[in-house]
Amino acid sequence: MAQLSGSSKELYDLLNSIEASNTDVVFTPAPIIKKTRDSILKDFRTQVFIETEGEGTPISYKRTAEKAIEYYISTGNVPKILAFIDSFTPETNHYNPQEFCDIGEVSDNPILQAFSMFVSGITLYTRAAIAGGLPEHISYALSDNYIKYALSLKDVISINRLQDCSLYDFTSQVRDYKYRKYGLHLRKCLEYISRHLHDKISLEDLSQVTGKSSSYISKLFVDELGMRPTVYIRKEKLEYARNALELTDFSVSALSDLLAFPSTSAFISYFKAEYGCTPLEYKNTSN
Repeated sequence: MAQLSGSSKELYDLLNSIEASNTDVVFTPAPIIKKTRDSILKDFRTQVFIETEGEGTPISYKRTAEKAIEYYISTGNVPKILAFIDSFTPETNHYNPQEFCDIGEVSDNPILQAFSMFVSGITLYTRAAIAGGLPEHISYALSDNYIKYALSLKDVISINRLQDCSLYDFTSQVRDYKYRKYGLHLRKCLEYISRHLHDKISLEDLSQVTGKSSSYISKLFVDELGMRPTVYIRKEKLEYARNALELTDFSVSALSDLLAFPSTSAFISYFKAEYGCTPLEYKNTSN
């Protein structure tokens, strides 16, 4: 373990010295902050009540959107993120809770509201980038600098636009780090596959993308990835399917068609071999 010093070591020692208790413990806030905490809980209960539908079922749109963004960042899917950025209406305040139901209100001040939501977004992107394999020191350096320079902005639209930049930069950093050890031709193949998961991808397609023969491409995948192109393509499609089962209401057959599997039965068989359960079983346990 890395050497800790000062307050970091004291906190570490404290946390490791605390024993779990089997009895219920009542938390009592400090008197100086009690009124503030009471207001927080009051607003929290109101917001939770508003954000439910039917018989108290929580609306999950916000988390669904977050998970989709996390997935695209963690896989370094730059085309998807660029399409997401392009979908934003220019010069619109995307941090306005009155206009967007999935935005929480943390301040009456538009600038403070925007900055708080900006930091929340950066935190999400940082976590997703680390999950995607980007080293922590790179992820946190990018996070720190985006927050540092966001503090100097004085209008909401500029913060909006900076958020777009951060979304792209975190994703592209993951992509570049993910492909850093591969040669040019394999990178072209991997990026093509990432952009065309909804299509039937053939060895001939990869041959055309690189200008190399099919036999050369096959050998390239085996030498650098340890698997045939068809196996890699199937794994990427299945990972996309696994996330889609969590994020969407697609039926198993619709998802099979969407990802251009030869048949629904083949999709189910491949999925079970990869994850140990059928797509429907996975969907029922993940929701």
